[in-house]
Amino acid sequence: MIGMSKPAYLAIVEYSPAKPVIIFVPSRRQCRLTVDDILTHCAADDKPDRFLNIEVENLQPHLDHLSDKALAETLKHGIGYYHEALSKQDKRIVQRLFESGAIQILVASKVHHMVFFIISLTYYR
Repeated sequence: MIGMSKPAYLAIVEYSPAKPVIIFVPSRRQCRLTVDDILTHCAADDKPDRFLNIEVENLQPHLDHLSDKALAETLKHGIGYYHEALSKQDKRIVQRLFESGAIQILVASKVHHMVFFIISLTYYR
């Protein structure tokens, strides 16, 4: 699975440079590993914030309410993760940021948690 982060990153850059992307992974551990790999690829391209579509000052009030500080750090670069172990408030914040377009990439585990989210996003757009 780790070997798929570079092709996924390149596909996002080529085919969806400004549109939202959801990457599904099998576990919450894989969520974090995938986000870290994508952030590494961004940094290697000298574009660490390429997926952030909001000023950090405007994002900060949302970050202050997160209980998962590692999530706050990834959101500062426009990439979030969503899995079953996040608190309800953290899930709401990530969902709101992704739906609004503030962050471009969402890495998610456990598809059944995301079904309502995809349906609402499809309806929203």
